[in-house]
Amino acid sequence: MKKLATLLLAAGMVLGSFAGAQAIDFKVKGEFQQDFSLTDGLKFTKRGRDGNSRYGNGAGANDRDNFNANQRVRFQLDAVASESLSGTVFFEIGAADFGRGSAGGTRQAIGTSGRNVAIGVRYAYLDWFVPNTDLKLRMGLQGVALPSFTFAYSPVMNYEGSAVAASYKFNDNASATLFWARPLNDNAAAVNPGLTERFRDAQAAGEKDNFDVFGLIVPLSFDGFKVTPYGLLGMIGPRVADGGFMGDTAYNMRPYYWATNNARGNRGAGALRGEPVTYGTAWWVGLTGEITAADPFRFAWEATYGSVSHPSHGYLNRQGWFLNVLAEYKLDWGVPGIYAWWGSGDNSNPRDGSEKMPLLANHSGDYPMSNFGFNGSWQNGNVDSAGFGNDPTGTWGIGLRLRDVSFLEGLKHTLRVHVMGGTNSPQMAKYMLGKKGGGLWQSSTTADFNSQSLNSARRGMYLTTVDNAVEINLDTSYKIYENLEMVVELGYIHLWLDQSRAVWGGGAGIRGVELTDAVKASVTFMYRF
Repeated sequence: MKKLATLLLAAGMVLGSFAGAQAIDFKVKGEFQQDFSLTDGLKFTKRGRDGNSRYGNGAGANDRDNFNANQRVRFQLDAVASESLSGTVFFEIGAADFGRGSAGGTRQAIGTSGRNVAIGVRYAYLDWFVPNTDLKLRMGLQGVALPSFTFAYSPVMNYEGSAVAASYKFNDNASATLFWARPLNDNAAAVNPGLTERFRDAQAAGEKDNFDVFGLIVPLSFDGFKVTPYGLLGMIGPRVADGGFMGDTAYNMRPYYWATNNARGNRGAGALRGEPVTYGTAWWVGLTGEITAADPFRFAWEATYGSVSHPSHGYLNRQGWFLNVLAEYKLDWGVPGIYAWWGSGDNSNPRDGSEKMPLLANHSGDYPMSNFGFNGSWQNGNVDSAGFGNDPTGTWGIGLRLRDVSFLEGLKHTLRVHVMGGTNSPQMAKYMLGKKGGGLWQSSTTADFNSQSLNSARRGMYLTTVDNAVEINLDTSYKIYENLEMVVELGYIHLWLDQSRAVWGGGAGIRGVELTDAVKASVTFMYRF
């Protein structure tokens, strides 16, 4: 017995020493969110161009109720072996609407048991340093966003998906990140000869449907001055849209007005389905920076040019500019500032493609220029609750912002007011409404424009040079406890559309739309740990 006890003790000591050498430090953090919101008028249409009234207008582009209650839970687990090696998995439960059943697997009902709530993996990646170097690699499902010193990130790319990123710090002033991302691949179904004139040969499932993106970001930091140039190169497979799985990437890279079903033979849900037969090319170059040498004054800017080209189908091309600037001055009680943006817009010829800058990937459909018009609210997936959708291109605007105003401990306010307009040609509205082109260049959302909505899912509002809007946001946050925060968001948008027969007005038996204002009020409770 004593010998057995001695052997067990020795084995325990050996295993214990091995476990200590291989010890993994598990770190847990996350967030619980509860949201209650009231939104109305996000379609901006009280009466459609067909003369019929629209009940309720819906909370968003998908005919949601005006009032919604939601919850979401985020849970992140880091397995840290050392400063040089770790793994991360990020789970998300919800967003789940109170009382709502299955909706395409993206939202589930919370009933008495709550067993149907959707659970997904948001991130799952490996971090490690190449031994004896400062080269860091991140591999797997992760977030990759192009930087911006004006509005948190560039509208071009706020991507969540599969990627491999390599980062290296040269010195205190310069670093670089090189990445490869694959937003789309292996989604196309098999195609038999003769099924469509676009493919004369058999195509296997998943063949030639990859969309690969390579990017380089170079942050440069100096005393009182920061600047970050970046560039992207994308390869678009000829069948990338042939699987009906395109998401925001498809909607933001093609011309707005190109139909999903038209006389040129497009079929199915993807607007590029069956086209083109050659690989397309996408690229972006940008420069963002800030000047803080005159602190407490800060000036920031961002300038980006992007292009998507399909050699055999010029009408699917898209290229353009997006610029924005911000100037603010930090005071003891808050930070007042002024901001402006401009995005190139479509000309009057749809046959040469679009002159709006293409967007690569915006996973949540938000752009943090405002918390209503372009950002929406998290509980409706942002896109559905954003007044102007997820694409700020083709618009201009100038606004005033008063952020982080605080006179009481734990209480902060941010006020935004901006006016904006479109940079798209009014003539393009005629193609979108079917007034020109015989339906050939008609928008896939023409039914919405004609009958019920001026704001279509994902792509939002299409404003021309004779259309304008004003938006007001007031956001308030209060720390109830150190880890519990309450956020109240109020938003209002008023829209002026050209109601002449030349643009959005009636004609040929169709009357002009009767507009309504969009409003939002939401209360969110967030517990972070």
